[in-house]
Amino acid sequence: MNQTNQQILHYASIFLQSRGYNGFSYKDISQKLGIKNAAIHNYYPKKEDLVAALLEDSRKKITANFAQVVESGGTAREQLQSYFDYTLKEFDEGKCICPPGSIILDFEELPEKVQKQGLLLLDEILVWISTVLKTGLEQGEFNFSGSVDERAELVVGILIGTRQLSSIKGRKTLVTSIYLIKSDLGWKD
Repeated sequence: MNQTNQQILHYASIFLQSRGYNGFSYKDISQKLGIKNAAIHNYYPKKEDLVAALLEDSRKKITANFAQVVESGGTAREQLQSYFDYTLKEFDEGKCICPPGSIILDFEELPEKVQKQGLLLLDEILVWISTVLKTGLEQGEFNFSGSVDERAELVVGILIGTRQLSSIKGRKTLVTSIYLIKSDLGWKD
């Protein structure tokens, strides 16, 4: 991937995660890069191509990150903490909305390829968190009732919503929500 393409994806990610799908255009990206809109169209003929590629890239990166976390051999709590740390890092970088959350508002109106990549990304996150929660339950690191999959959906749902709320109320809201998620999971430090 060449440098221009990487920069296009970089700024598209920032705009998508701070403004949502309909909150930015190729003009926003071209102004940041000092290039013409046509240059972006050479890489991504339509906005849906750009956002689908961005979501696919996000999925590949997070999948690699999850694999690295698992390979590190950490406990379930350490693994889940790495996800919380990642969430806080993205928020601190100005990405107030997570990639799956950035397309939720307009989901039904989005092009099919964007919907598909968004769902694949969301499913990847849910499966990984479910696996971590199951391991944590089996090893006595967590203590909660109900199904692991439902709890994973709750964790992800809280983080998606809290990231948006935190964009207005500040980082402390996100930190507090992570603390409450831990408490709900029976996580005792």
